[in-house]
Amino acid sequence: MARSPTAAPTLPLPAYIEPCLPKQVAKAPSGPRWVHEIKHDGYRLAVRIDAGEVRLVTRRGLDWTKRFPLVVRAAGELDVRSAYLDGEVVVEGDDGIADWAALHACASAGRCPGAILWAFDLLFLNGNDLRSLPLIERKARLFALLGDRSHIGIRYAEHIEGEGPVIFEHASGLGVEGIVSKLADSPYRSGRSDTWQKTKSWQRDRFVVAGYIPNTGDPRLVGALVLGQWKSGELVPAGKVGTGWSVKLAGNLAAALDTIRQPDPPFAARIARNAYVGAKWVRPIVMIEVDHRGWTGDGLLRHPSFKGVAGTS
Repeated sequence: MARSPTAAPTLPLPAYIEPCLPKQVAKAPSGPRWVHEIKHDGYRLAVRIDAGEVRLVTRRGLDWTKRFPLVVRAAGELDVRSAYLDGEVVVEGDDGIADWAALHACASAGRCPGAILWAFDLLFLNGNDLRSLPLIERKARLFALLGDRSHIGIRYAEHIEGEGPVIFEHASGLGVEGIVSKLADSPYRSGRSDTWQKTKSWQRDRFVVAGYIPNTGDPRLVGALVLGQWKSGELVPAGKVGTGWSVKLAGNLAAALDTIRQPDPPFAARIARNAYVGAKWVRPIVMIEVDHRGWTGDGLLRHPSFKGVAGTS
């Protein structure tokens, strides 16, 4: 059984701890006090273990235990009386990079059989509150708990020392969402904190689907989504997105959008005749999330990638 870091454990395990949220910055910090972790593109998730009972708790305190069976199984195998782990749950693609669209789809359906957790912090252990300890010590205890053993559903999130901008550049080259930089000597503070700072390779925003262009190889599939953005009550073009979905999802999107077709573009102003050739226009009621690298001089998205359906209005 894992041992506590201090004397006899006395504290009951909290049902929910508000997570520490990193502040977004344009440039990763540098200096010997900072350590850096890969930012995985998933959902924030806590693992609560108490006397053999495992609960998975979302950022806002919801119970999502049934959604991630691999994480539950791995947590149940840990040699511990009680613990509260902080991490990010992801579904990995064939390239090993977190696939947010796949995670969003299976979580919305109620079950993600292949999702795993990247654990990066340990807040409670065997009745002891570790939040006042320095981050680097909490991570040492987390590693001792998880070790280098193969837990299929829970993995230890390693940190890197060095210059933040250099590490961020390498991380961006791998195709990950970015990095989170943390002060190695900082305690754990719930809520938004300057001691954790995230630098993202991509920006994420919501856009309206104004129409779609069928796939040239199979017109039953979406080849690209035409996007719009509300500005001062008017829908204006924002470009198009043609990556980020599976073949199955491309078919489902086309089928769903066909039910809300309309003959003309929903934009407030007329668009050029050769813009969005072959587009099928729809009522502007579907919102999607898109990652991108900013805007062109014409006000269109640069390097957009579809991340998931955000809802309807």
